[in-house]
Amino acid sequence: MDKDARNIYKNARQTAGLTQERWAELLGISPDSVRRYEAGAMLPSDETVLMMAETTGILVLPLWHLRAKSAIAQDMLPDVPDVPLPQAVLKLLTSVKAVSGSIDNLMIQIASDGIVDNREEALFEEIAGDLDDVIEAAIAVKCAGGARHAE
Repeated sequence: MDKDARNIYKNARQTAGLTQERWAELLGISPDSVRRYEAGAMLPSDETVLMMAETTGILVLPLWHLRAKSAIAQDMLPDVPDVPLPQAVLKLLTSVKAVSGSIDNLMIQIASDGIVDNREEALFEEIAGDLDDVIEAAIAVKCAGGARHAE
């Protein structure tokens, strides 16, 4: 696991203003386990990470955890930032607008014969990148949970 990935647990805890001992207590684990997670010596279970996300309010933490523990997930899942809901929504709307013009005619044209040929490859990659931006932004909106908890 790379240095930045192993610190996601420590960063989440510190963002929530929790000590290692208090977080361990809330999660029902030992402070030693928290120390090992934060040092990168051990990965928490998926269930523990879900409790971490609930405890800290950082709802994107499970996605970061999946990316940290799996090379496949790191390649397939976007690197989603933890951003406030308004920022996430604006990024999503901007991303959707950027892709909407190209997706209608160009993707139909590219897909009509069932293959991406050499002439179409660069355009296809550009559109795929735009779609990645939309996916990342959509997940960020879904994980921007702060506003969801307001009464």
